[in-house]
Amino acid sequence: MSDEIRDNAVSGKAWAGFCDSLKDAGQIILDNSTDDLDRLEGFRYLTRLTRGELGRLENHGPAYTQILPIPHNVKIGCDNPDALYQGVPISGSYDYRIRGPRGTVNYLSLNAFSGGFGMGSAPPDRQGALAFNDPQPGEQVDVIASASEPEQLEPGQRWLRLAPDSNQIAIRNFYLDRTAERPSELHIECLNGPDELPPPLSAQRLTNGLARAALGVHGIARRFVDWLDMFQERPNTLEFLPKRDGPGGWGDPTQLFRHGYWTLQPGQALVIDVPPIDAYYWNFQLNNIWEESLDYDWLQVTVNKHTAVYEPDGTARIIVADDDPGFANWIDTAYRRHGTMGLRYNQVVEDIPPSLRVMDVAELTS
Repeated sequence: MSDEIRDNAVSGKAWAGFCDSLKDAGQIILDNSTDDLDRLEGFRYLTRLTRGELGRLENHGPAYTQILPIPHNVKIGCDNPDALYQGVPISGSYDYRIRGPRGTVNYLSLNAFSGGFGMGSAPPDRQGALAFNDPQPGEQVDVIASASEPEQLEPGQRWLRLAPDSNQIAIRNFYLDRTAERPSELHIECLNGPDELPPPLSAQRLTNGLARAALGVHGIARRFVDWLDMFQERPNTLEFLPKRDGPGGWGDPTQLFRHGYWTLQPGQALVIDVPPIDAYYWNFQLNNIWEESLDYDWLQVTVNKHTAVYEPDGTARIIVADDDPGFANWIDTAYRRHGTMGLRYNQVVEDIPPSLRVMDVAELTS
C-alpha cells in the first residue's frame, strides 16, 4: 500500500472525493426528469443506491464473504415485488460451499456473474446458474461454487460454475404468497481461503470501497436511464431487451422478461391481456421512471400467477388506471402519469406475448 493511499484515507481526501462524486450523480436526475415527483424519487433513488453500494464495505473480502440481503428498498432494474434478493461478493479464484434450508418459497435460484454496472466496469456476464422448484418438506440446499468442476459431489450436492473473473453470486427467492411461504436460509463458506481471521479495515480497502461505491451509483443510475430512453421510443408496449443488453439487470436465465414505458392521460387505462400460458411463475408490475418498483407495501402495483383473477378462457386481464374501475387485477398508477413496467415469464413452455391497448376508463366493460 502506497503512502499516498494511506494519506488520502486518513486525511479524509478519499471521503471528500466520494462525496463530490455523489453530488455529480445528481445531474443524472436533473437531466432525465421533468416533473416534481420524478425528481424527488430520483434523488431518493440515489440515496438508496448509495446505501446499497456502501454496504459492500461491510464485507471483509471474497475469502470471508457472507450472504447478505439487499438493503430494504434498494430497488434496481425492475426489481420484482415478489422477490427477496441477496448478493454474495465472491472471487472465481476461490471455491465455496453454499448450504442451508431451501425454505418453502416458490422459486429459488443462484446465478454467478462477473462484471457490473459501475462506470468503467465490464458489463454483467452470467456464468453458472441453478434453479430450485417445487419445495419439499425439510429440503436442504448444498452447492459447491467453483471455477473447476468438482471431481466428486456428495449425494444431493450440485455444482454452480464460476469463471476466473466471477465476482458475485445473486440469490433470488420468488414468492407466490409472502404470507404463506418462507425464504431459504443459506450460508456460505470459503473452502480454500486463509485460516486466520479477517484483517482490520485498511486504508486500501476503505479507499477502494468508497471509489467502487461512487462508480456503482453513477453506473447503475446511468444504465437504467438508458433503458428508459429505449422504452420511451415505443410507449405502452412490452418488449424484450435487445440482445446487446446481455443479461440485463443481472437477469435470471429461466426468465423471459418484457419491459416497457407506460404513459396515460387522466381518464385513460392501459389494458394488458396476459394470455393463458404454461409458466412456473409470472408477474406484472409498474415502476417509476428510474426502474424502481412502486410501493407494493401499500399500493396495488403488481399481480402474479397466484394473485391474478382469470377470465373463463384463462386470460389474466390487467387494468392500469388512476382509480379502481371495479375490475379484478387493477394496478394503481400511484399518482403518476408515466413510468416503466415489466412482465416476467419464468420457465415458460411456449412464449405467447401479451396484448396491450389504451382505452378510456368509461369504455371498459366486464
